[in-house]
Amino acid sequence: MADFDTSKKYQDQEEIFFDDGREIELLHFIYKRPNIEEIRNCPVKLLAAIDEFARTRKYLMNVGEDKGRIVSDLIAEVKPHVMVELGGYVGYSSILFGDAVRRAGGKKYFSLERNPEFAAVIASLVDLAGLGDVVTVIVGSSDASIKRLHSTGVLSHIDMMFLDHYKPAYTTDLKLCEELDLITPGSVLVADNVIKPGNPPYLEYVRSTVDQKQAAAKTETVNGVDTRFADRTSKQYVKREGEATLDETRVGNPSLVYDSMLINSFEPSGVPVNMLDGNDSVLMHRAQNAALLVLSIAFLPFDTFILLISYGLKYMVYNAGEERRQRALQKPGFKPYRVLVTGVGMTKGLCLARQFYEAGHWVMGADFEPYHEILVPDAKNGPAPYIQSVLHAIGENKVDLWVSCSGVASAVEDGMAMEVVQARTPCKAIQFDAATTRTLHEKHSFIRHTEALGLVTPETHEVTSGADVEAFLSKAPPSRKYIMKTIGVDDAMRADLTLLPRDTVEDTARHIARLRISKTTPWILQQFVNGCEYCTHSLVVGGKVRAFVACRSAELLMHYEALPPTSPLSRAMLDFTEKFAAGGGKEFTGHLSFDFLVENPTGSTPADIPLYPIECNPRAHTAVALFNGTHAMVDAYLSALDASCEPPPTIVVPVRLDRYYWIGHDVVTLVILPTLSALTLSLTLSELTNGYKLLLTHLAFWKDGTYEAWDPLPWWWLYHGYWTMQFWNCMIKGTMWSRLNVSTTKMFEC
Repeated sequence: MADFDTSKKYQDQEEIFFDDGREIELLHFIYKRPNIEEIRNCPVKLLAAIDEFARTRKYLMNVGEDKGRIVSDLIAEVKPHVMVELGGYVGYSSILFGDAVRRAGGKKYFSLERNPEFAAVIASLVDLAGLGDVVTVIVGSSDASIKRLHSTGVLSHIDMMFLDHYKPAYTTDLKLCEELDLITPGSVLVADNVIKPGNPPYLEYVRSTVDQKQAAAKTETVNGVDTRFADRTSKQYVKREGEATLDETRVGNPSLVYDSMLINSFEPSGVPVNMLDGNDSVLMHRAQNAALLVLSIAFLPFDTFILLISYGLKYMVYNAGEERRQRALQKPGFKPYRVLVTGVGMTKGLCLARQFYEAGHWVMGADFEPYHEILVPDAKNGPAPYIQSVLHAIGENKVDLWVSCSGVASAVEDGMAMEVVQARTPCKAIQFDAATTRTLHEKHSFIRHTEALGLVTPETHEVTSGADVEAFLSKAPPSRKYIMKTIGVDDAMRADLTLLPRDTVEDTARHIARLRISKTTPWILQQFVNGCEYCTHSLVVGGKVRAFVACRSAELLMHYEALPPTSPLSRAMLDFTEKFAAGGGKEFTGHLSFDFLVENPTGSTPADIPLYPIECNPRAHTAVALFNGTHAMVDAYLSALDASCEPPPTIVVPVRLDRYYWIGHDVVTLVILPTLSALTLSLTLSELTNGYKLLLTHLAFWKDGTYEAWDPLPWWWLYHGYWTMQFWNCMIKGTMWSRLNVSTTKMFEC
């Protein structure tokens, strides 16, 4: 399954997500478009306008582009003369598939919609699209409409049927069509949402043999809704329609046998239909963790073989890391330093520790796990034990340079520790002080600081109540949109990028009420910038940038490829970073990473590329892995010690063009999951082979972010030690998570 294009993401689905007036609002939105005459008789432009409403204003329960493309391709292949859809909603599928039927030479597309208001919206938009000669909208319950169309002779056969209405009615309506000989051998069925939220009765029926259907027909005698449906599904229309009553005594045509295929795709809100989230049961999450444990055990023999082969080559053939280390130690006048790197459990810390070791220095790695153990700061004990453990490690081992690569949870505490360390020991630290770290770490203060330096920022406001948000939005320019972000760390809310204001004051207030905004948990309201996202990593010593790299970013970044350092875009981000660092003064030393939104990344000069900084991470970024093999990087760090350690004459950039991936992530996402989908006929052969080809490309031409032939143990331990224990703990405790970042060992709980 291909990646979802996040620029096309619909608004998040709310608790009430239909039949609340948004369908009529859509009509007004469409007919008020300045290009309404271009939209008229153009299905493609009309669909784009519907998508724009759903992306910028309110969620619509449409089939969406991704799933719609799958069905449209099938229509082109099948070439149905007559197609029927059950459940038309606002007409998105009627327009998309009706147009596809017409282009394939078909004659008629019936859209059956129970809600008369929705049907009126469909009819209006179908007429606007110029599809009135093909699409006919039928108002009424699906079973009654099917019977009426058949009895009047309007509908005698269905070549293709799209089921996207009341989920419990899928099976009963299909059986009705079979009994009326509307569905016969050669008919094609397409059913939405059978994977998630799921439709067990439908899948069971279309996958049954003749004997199984005949046996089931003798026992199914109860009218009503199958109890396997969750209340959220079975009672979806109860407010308007009342309790549903379905004729479960229908037997259909048991002699019909279907070839079935499940196809995974994305909802238009960007959620893969097979992804576990907080709405799934604890049992399903436990099963997910158990499956990953089994996967780790299955790969254990092979990975252990690679581990042993790597050590064999290291000690008996060639040890690249040790050779580079000995070469550095033998340089005339070389002075080895004692270096502490914290955060070596993450790729960024591990890469830097290896670089210092190769450069001939004594290196100690520390983390919250037992390499050299550092006590994690917590709310109960405060930062004091953590600071004391860092101070103890530095004093006991006579450390000259502390390179902090710890995670977001200890960012400010690292700043506190740096102040104590440099006050009590001769050790220097690559770490900003606590006040600077706090200023840069928190989104609102970072924006204020950036503005004070005279640099461009998106409009940003700190808010401490829902009333603050509503008051500001009421005065904002009508054409400008905003998004809400937590100032602190909140995994459950970080993916919510709902655009504000919504279409009505009531909808805006309803969304804001969900966000838990208060004086103790403030948020920021930030101008929405529609652009590409990039990230940077830089080393700053004494207010000067000593090393810099930029790359494309993503909400969950697992593949790294550096931008050419001479490209206008990279230079523009470097210019910004240099100005920002210079504003910090002589004491400004640490790792500095920015996230930028760029509306025009293809400008010919840096001045042609406006940058919008949206976030600053005053700590090391995983992109530091792109500096592997860049030996001048170590000299850039050592320039923080004293004047005798001369920095490189120019800003250090990666000297190699290596691209990075993580084998564990790719094996699961490109091989294991696609293979399981293919075995259940939910993935095409070409989609399956594309995943295999991409993994082979990474294996052949990319580098794993953790594995080094001369230091293979961290790679082995990551997958068979660390993550194994994490999955086991989650399974035992019932912890639910939606995704994880292999490179940073970050698990996103839900």
